[in-house]
Amino acid sequence: MHLADGIVGLAPLVVALDLAGAGAVGVALSHGFGEGRRHVAWTGTLAAFALVAQALNIPLVPGASAHVVGAALLALALGPARAIVALTAVILVQALLFADGGISVLGLNVMNLAVLPVLSVALLRRLLGESPRALMAAAAGGAFLGNVAGATLLATTLVLSAGAPPATSYALLVGVQSLAGLVEGGLTALAVRALLGRAPALLASRPCRERIAGLDELTPEQAHAPRRGLRVAAFAVVAALALLPFSSATPDALELLLQRLGASP
Repeated sequence: MHLADGIVGLAPLVVALDLAGAGAVGVALSHGFGEGRRHVAWTGTLAAFALVAQALNIPLVPGASAHVVGAALLALALGPARAIVALTAVILVQALLFADGGISVLGLNVMNLAVLPVLSVALLRRLLGESPRALMAAAAGGAFLGNVAGATLLATTLVLSAGAPPATSYALLVGVQSLAGLVEGGLTALAVRALLGRAPALLASRPCRERIAGLDELTPEQAHAPRRGLRVAAFAVVAALALLPFSSATPDALELLLQRLGASP
């Protein structure tokens, strides 16, 4: 779902979305820094996990695949600001090193893959509360809503700025990503349940910097939660890397749509 350069040009809508994405990242940067090295390492490890996980394409429907975004897990473990920054770093690395996503539409991709998915989770978390069941529901529902919101914005951009047929665009992008959101939501809910059992402090409602910097206020078990979380996240990165050779070569919904439109970059 990474839009490449040369598909939509610099239409006014695209420029506006690029600016909106840049503005959202700027706000996130102003609110997401100031923590100690331990939490920076935790953030970087989760970002690395998202980078590797997004490289794993899984067939969902005949002829189309999808990958997880990771926004729901990052939003719950890091808070909205740091999650947006981490996912933006992932998108930037993908664009610069792997040519996965364009530079002229970087802000648009940030909106689709970082801002909207993260805010969907944050909104549900605020509405549902901080109980274990509520956090799992926010993970599942937020992943689904984030996928749908990002796909809807991308489809609307292609329809308005590239002349893509609305029926095909929304059916492919929103349809496939809805299924992907259901799968990712279930997996994220399971991951949240595991964290609640092993390191619940990492999903506490207090801001990350207060949780990590104020270790004197935590129990010994909570104080060791960041280190335990780092080990779990590092293991997840290694496991995802081991699965990379088995990633599906089937195009994702966006690639399939562009192939049908004859608009591949």
